[in-house]
Amino acid sequence: MVCKYKVTVFGLKIVVKTSANNRCAMTNLAVNRLPTSAQTEGRLLAEQDARDQIAFSAAHAENYHEPVLVVSRQRLRINAQRFIAAMPRVRPHFAVKANPDPEILGIFQQEGTCFEVASIAEIDAMLELGTNMQTVFYSNPIKSPASIKHAAANDIVWYCVDTPEEVEKIAAIKPDAKLYLRIEVSNEGSSWPLAGKFGASPQGVEAIIEISKKLDMQLCGVTFHVGSQCTNINNWVEGIRAANNIFTHLSENGFSPELLNLGGGYPLQFTGQEPSIEAIAAVINHELDAVPEHIQVMAEPGRYLVGSAGCLITQVVGIATRDSARWIYLDAGVYGGLMELSQNFPATMVSQHTGEAGVWTLAGPTCDSIDVLGDHRLPVNTQAEDIIYMPNLGAYCTTCASDFNGFPTPKMQLVD
Repeated sequence: MVCKYKVTVFGLKIVVKTSANNRCAMTNLAVNRLPTSAQTEGRLLAEQDARDQIAFSAAHAENYHEPVLVVSRQRLRINAQRFIAAMPRVRPHFAVKANPDPEILGIFQQEGTCFEVASIAEIDAMLELGTNMQTVFYSNPIKSPASIKHAAANDIVWYCVDTPEEVEKIAAIKPDAKLYLRIEVSNEGSSWPLAGKFGASPQGVEAIIEISKKLDMQLCGVTFHVGSQCTNINNWVEGIRAANNIFTHLSENGFSPELLNLGGGYPLQFTGQEPSIEAIAAVINHELDAVPEHIQVMAEPGRYLVGSAGCLITQVVGIATRDSARWIYLDAGVYGGLMELSQNFPATMVSQHTGEAGVWTLAGPTCDSIDVLGDHRLPVNTQAEDIIYMPNLGAYCTTCASDFNGFPTPKMQLVD
């Protein structure tokens, strides 16, 4: 089952699509405890947010010839400032993978954020930025020996682990590294769960503690990830409380805890029912009262900082009728920056046409059968060469795109 929300922006039809399995059907989550008045206010704010994104990007729809991601510098700054103001004790480390554009990284550095990396290329981006490498955290739980050597040679101190094998690997290359342990937590209520591939179970935690003691490694931090685009504030509560318990356990085993990393997952506003960063912060700040003052607290916002600063402009290249099904083919698809949409990630779409909305199957332009974006509601009078705006795509759009089949990836254009 799919839930859809329709609103109007500039007289255009907006359809917000969410899948029932992790959004519409949620119970006992913060989003469903909002009173009706708050839900209405949230929806109106989300509509205004979409208007604003279309407004700063609309000029780039003129003389259109290929997909373009328009990113607002002002929004980047506001998002960083808002995050910092909401959680004064929490030091933000931008997740570089969300959008590694050098100018974007520079803006965040100016606003006082640090950075989190996951690869040699991202380490090199930090070197080019001229940031203090001792403030860069290497949060990929599984790293190649070559990447660990590269990080160590460039003064990175902190490394994430979630298996005994990773502790052994780091110990052989950088025995003075500081390690932070990634634990498993609930990802219920997230649009893109990350549990399973990463995160140590309670049994795994014990194994990591034992190997760290054996190898005389500094296991002095705890981290977790609640899942991407998470609307369940309780996941952060669970993670912080679990980390506090592990701090006690680490101390009992001779370690000196000094880091709590809250990870990412802070959501964008698609329907207006997602909790705001201030609502999430109120709960996190309360939970942090129980965390000892000597523990430094950080987080890894990625999508939250850059997502709502970017609006993708794409175009209909063709429509098709296949028996009873109606198809829209865009010049951007799974390979063109919209990979997440194929997995039922929430999306806002605004067509230049108004009129009655109907169900269309959306697809990208390539000849690959997996280049399909699912069913969406758009105007029934949609035609080839119509412009489609997609707000909230500043993260994981250009960075996840490829020129497969010869189709261009979205170009990024920064505006004030």
